Amino acid sequence: MMKKYSIFDLWLRVILFFSICVILIFSFQSFVLPLVTTVFNNGEDYPLNIRLNIQRAMNGIVGIGLVYVFLRMDRLKMTSTGFLWDKSRANEWILLSIPIALAGLIPTVIIEWLFEIIIINELLDVLGILLTLFVAIFFIGVGEEILFRGYLQRILESRYSFQNSALISAFLFGLLHFWLVAASNGGIRYMVTILFSAFVIGLTLSYTFKITGYNLIFPVAIHGFWDFFLFIFQAEFIYDTWLQAIIEICASTIGALVIFLIVRYYAENYQKKPNQSSEEVSL
Repeated sequence: MMKKYSIFDLWLRVILFFSICVILIFSFQSFVLPLVTTVFNNGEDYPLNIRLNIQRAMNGIVGIGLVYVFLRMDRLKMTSTGFLWDKSRANEWILLSIPIALAGLIPTVIIEWLFEIIIINELLDVLGILLTLFVAIFFIGVGEEILFRGYLQRILESRYSFQNSALISAFLFGLLHFWLVAASNGGIRYMVTILFSAFVIGLTLSYTFKITGYNLIFPVAIHGFWDFFLFIFQAEFIYDTWLQAIIEICASTIGALVIFLIVRYYAENYQKKPNQSSEEVSL
C-alpha cells in the first residue's frame, strides 16, 4: 500500500515525477539514442526495428528506474506498485491477455485500414519477433504500467477516488505519449491523436488493474501484447487530415471498450479470488 500523502506532498510528487520522466525520455530519444545506434555500429544506423526496440527499452528502463528511486525516497518497496506474482492467477492472466489484446486490436485495425490510416508492412523475421516480444512485455508493458498504474495511480488514490485517480493517470499516460511523438518529430495531428488514444486505453488498463485487486500482471500482459501485435507488422500510421485523426481516436476507443467489456465479464464470472501467497517480482 502507498502512504497517505497530504494534498501538497501528493501533487509535488506527481508533478516532479512526471516532469523528470518526460525530460529524461525526451533527452534519451534526442541525444542518447542517436549516439547508441551509431557509435556502437561503426558509424552506421542499426536497422529500423533494432533502433525502435532500443528506444522502447530505454524508455522502459527510465520508467522503472524512476519509480524505484521515488519509492526508495519514501522507504517503500516495489510491491507497493502491485508488481506481484500471484501463483493462482498470473498464468491465467497472461494466457487470457493474448486473445483479449487481439479482440481489442482487430476492430481498431480494421477501422484504420478502411480509412487508410494504417499501413501494414511485412512481418518481422523470427529473431525480430522474439526481440520485439521481449521488449514489448518486459520494457514497455512493465515500464509503463509500473509508472502510470502502479505508481501514479496508486499515490493519487491515497487522496482521491479510483475514478478520479484513473482519469488523471490516464491523462498523464496520454500526455507522455504526446511528448514521445513530439520527440520523434511527429506532426500535430499525430500528437493530438496519440494523446486521446492513449488516454482511453489507459482508462481500460486502470480498470483492469483495479479488478485484479491492484495486481499489475494482467494490465502489463494486455498492454505488452497489444503493442507486440502492432510492432511485429511494423505498422505505420498516416494522419493527413483531421478526419483521419478523429477516426483514429474513435477506433482506439472502440478497441479499449472491447477490452473493458471482456475484462469486466471475466472479473464478474470467472476470476479466482486473490491468493494470499503472492510473491514480489524481484527487479
